[in-house]
Amino acid sequence: MHDSGAERALLADLAHELEVPFAELADDTLTTIGGMLDDGLAPTNPLDVWGTGADTRDLFGSCLRAMADDPGVGVTALAVDMVTEFDGDTAYADAVLDVADSTDAALAVLTSVPSAIDGSTAKRLRDKGVPVLEGFRSGLAALAHLARWPLPVDHPSEPTRIERRIPDGASAFDLLAAYGIPVVQTRPAHSLAEALAAANVVGYPVALKTLGALHKSDVGGVALNLVDEAALTEAYTAMEQSLGGSVTVQPMVADGVEVSVGFVRDEAFGPLVVVAAGGTLVELLADRVVACPPVSHDGARRLLTGLRIAPLLAGWRGAPAVDIDGLADVIVAFSEMAIQFGDTVDAVEANPVIASQGRVIAVDALVQPSRAES
Repeated sequence: MHDSGAERALLADLAHELEVPFAELADDTLTTIGGMLDDGLAPTNPLDVWGTGADTRDLFGSCLRAMADDPGVGVTALAVDMVTEFDGDTAYADAVLDVADSTDAALAVLTSVPSAIDGSTAKRLRDKGVPVLEGFRSGLAALAHLARWPLPVDHPSEPTRIERRIPDGASAFDLLAAYGIPVVQTRPAHSLAEALAAANVVGYPVALKTLGALHKSDVGGVALNLVDEAALTEAYTAMEQSLGGSVTVQPMVADGVEVSVGFVRDEAFGPLVVVAAGGTLVELLADRVVACPPVSHDGARRLLTGLRIAPLLAGWRGAPAVDIDGLADVIVAFSEMAIQFGDTVDAVEANPVIASQGRVIAVDALVQPSRAES
């Protein structure tokens, strides 16, 4: 809801760019609002309320209440320039607080000029539990996340948050595969004989990886391109002596662009989807983007364009572009995983996910159980 038609149009354009939807107001809501507006103003969403400026507190409060009470509305915001009013007028804040005192609906104030917000008015609203969002772009994104969270469940009588646990004995690859993420064929082994048998099944050349360390390559826990039994025997013997005999055996995967995809649980924000340049340089490069789930397929593609390695994904110096849609599908799958396991798992990561022209496949994965659960 606005006090400016031009600002209303600006916000509508920005919402379209950010893919933030406006609710379709019910007919009775439109009728109620229409009966309160000055001539020349149309009941719609987003709504321009400013006409003659008479009875601002009652008019704005009544329209806000009608919108907030509409069952199709997820979150309601008054979008104004909350600048210092030198005549002492507090009508906007009064109107919002009038509504906040009489409804449990989500209500916020959205400001377009963060640098000119009146501090005392913003504090008054925040002290009463009404968020003051500073800036249209970030504020709209916040409103969209609030409107979508938590996701609905099939049975309204059940908790709105789905809490799941990973079955005992399930591997990280099992979890990824359950969400439709392509994973490399992986066979565990706990002796040289088992490793050799696994290699015969998956086919040479193979990769040998320890099960005894989180950052395997840092401790010599990865051996690649083992072309035959002799090479595998030598690598396994060395690895067993330093890290123990529990390993995995995988077929080698063709080269591509390495991407890390996963989610982490943040104490303040909850689960966050993280996409980054992958492989052994993931921490060094610090090339990552973060998003709050849920993440749509289009949103996942936008995350990929935000990486500094985006030119590699698009095809660099004559190299073919990788399967961007396949990578986006992996990100969406992790978004769903984050929603469903974000309360019981601290982190899940696939690093690297190797993306090439016709294939996207996770070749290493990690699940970090919640420290609170352990």
